[in-house]
Amino acid sequence: MDFCLKCGLPAHPLIAPLDDAGVCRQCREYQPIKYLGRERLAGLLDTFRNGQGKYDCIVNISGGRDSAFTLLTLAKDFGMRVLAVNYANPFTHEQAKRNIAAMTAALKVDLEQFGFPGQLHEKLLRHNIRAWFKKPSAAMAPVICIGCKIIWPEIIRIAKRNGVRCIINGGNPYEYTSFKKLLLGVSAGAGLAETYLKNLKGLLSQAAANLSYLDPRYLATTAKAYLFSNQYALGSRLLGAQLQYIDLFHYIPWEEQTVLSRITNELGWDYPHESGSTWRFDCKIGHLKDYMYLRTIGQTEKNDFYAKTIREGLMTRQAAMERLRSENHVQYDQIREVFAAAGIDGIMLTPP
Repeated sequence: MDFCLKCGLPAHPLIAPLDDAGVCRQCREYQPIKYLGRERLAGLLDTFRNGQGKYDCIVNISGGRDSAFTLLTLAKDFGMRVLAVNYANPFTHEQAKRNIAAMTAALKVDLEQFGFPGQLHEKLLRHNIRAWFKKPSAAMAPVICIGCKIIWPEIIRIAKRNGVRCIINGGNPYEYTSFKKLLLGVSAGAGLAETYLKNLKGLLSQAAANLSYLDPRYLATTAKAYLFSNQYALGSRLLGAQLQYIDLFHYIPWEEQTVLSRITNELGWDYPHESGSTWRFDCKIGHLKDYMYLRTIGQTEKNDFYAKTIREGLMTRQAAMERLRSENHVQYDQIREVFAAAGIDGIMLTPP
């Protein structure tokens, strides 16, 4: 397999075609990340300090590294009165659960958790996994995460119930995986509206090629997941029209060593060391998604993540490739735990 000589992405005709110099299209078209600035964030947060209510903002936490740092930054550095909100994902790693308990205790912030009745998440996952394995497609791998795409209506309701007008998340520009858009026919530089519409068109086209996805029992929930797929989706913007959504790392630079040092020393945060990576271990389903991508396109979201850090000068190509050699391995034990929890059997996991 050939790799981009600059960022190390595996060559792929749609995702990363190489030119004659061995450089991928994503590198040639890359636009450096521009941050809005800490001062601008501080001024914005000041407008949400609520003298009448109990909380100034909500921070969504998963037990992963970036949401932990976001909680720490808002509560300690900016002195915001934070309500931590967590979706009690039935596939959450035990270490992530311990992290949630440790960080909320260390910062003395209140925690509100919620879940879905009737094993809804498990049923959705079981349905979509079975459909995917009938006709594997990299473009449809994210569909297994539908259970976490229907959480926004509840988060918005929690905000309204507590008189909170600001919801803060720990998403950062490096983890917005470019190839997910490209696989659905959306250009890497497409705007929000264009991405939303073309994503829908691409997903419908993929579903039409695999009718197993179109089970009437799950169509309404799937439609809801698309409407509320993230805080900027149409449903979220309509239901939470009076809310301000803030992504911490759109304002301040994401620096891995700073993030890990602070949350480890100040919050007692940790990760499962056998995984080899501090990123996205919090949901076990992520290991299955890695397998799906490795099997279909020979790379994972980590490839895309590290390629962006290389382009931004945060990491050398050699260091990234060394990480990928240790981190891009299939954790079959975690996948089997997901299958067991979702009630799935009879699926063979062939090596990618």
